[in-house]
Amino acid sequence: MARLLGLCLLGISLTFLGACSSQHEIDLAKNKQWEELGTYHGEQGYRELNEIDLGKRGGFSDVEYEEYRAGYLKGRFDYCAGKKTVGTVINPGYPNDCQDSQSSSSYGLAERGY
Repeated sequence: MARLLGLCLLGISLTFLGACSSQHEIDLAKNKQWEELGTYHGEQGYRELNEIDLGKRGGFSDVEYEEYRAGYLKGRFDYCAGKKTVGTVINPGYPNDCQDSQSSSSYGLAERGY
């Protein structure tokens, strides 16, 4: 019981401390380098942040969000270039967002006007 309580407290504290963000991501957000943050997320294969999540990092305006999206799309293109499959060690069945055959993909450059 005490171990479970300890794990719960640890999880809550990590959530509030932003433990999922690297120092590099924190520095980019602090310096308002939204395009670079988006590029980093795309190149790493991370999911695109929505406006609410970017706002939690300090990007509140539409312009800042569009800068992030432009960087993300560039990074995502670089990430997917030459990839045949996407997988992770934890979940080898991770969805392959880089497949060209996905017509409903949210990462298509043409559908977004880029």
